[in-house]
Amino acid sequence: MQITFGMLLWLVLIIIILAYAIYWLINWNRRRQAATMLSAEEFDANKRQAQVIDVRESNDFRSAHIVGARNIPYSTIQQSGLPGLNKSQPIYLYENGVSIAGRVASQLKEAGYDDIYILKGGFADWTGKTKRREED
Repeated sequence: MQITFGMLLWLVLIIIILAYAIYWLINWNRRRQAATMLSAEEFDANKRQAQVIDVRESNDFRSAHIVGARNIPYSTIQQSGLPGLNKSQPIYLYENGVSIAGRVASQLKEAGYDDIYILKGGFADWTGKTKRREED
């Protein structure tokens, strides 16, 4: 059997897709192991004993956020690294979804933090108290 140029292109494409899928699965698993997902009820019940961190951008935080949350945007973490957080206190992360919070959780885990939790479904699924910006 003679390998044609078209067959070679398909083979290269399949190898690239498989490599990307493996890379994605490894990163997904690493993020999943870095933190525990909490429902809105679980997050709300224990947030007073934790450092609640909103990793959304500042404009989103100013519009509305969970009462007691501190804003450390993901873009700031990317540029400046992780801020000093208390390693002896649980860290509760949230954003609009869960993928960015998962990335931050992985970074925290690599930096030696152990007690990391993510709001399942993100801020969109939050049912607890929020602080909203007053409209002018």
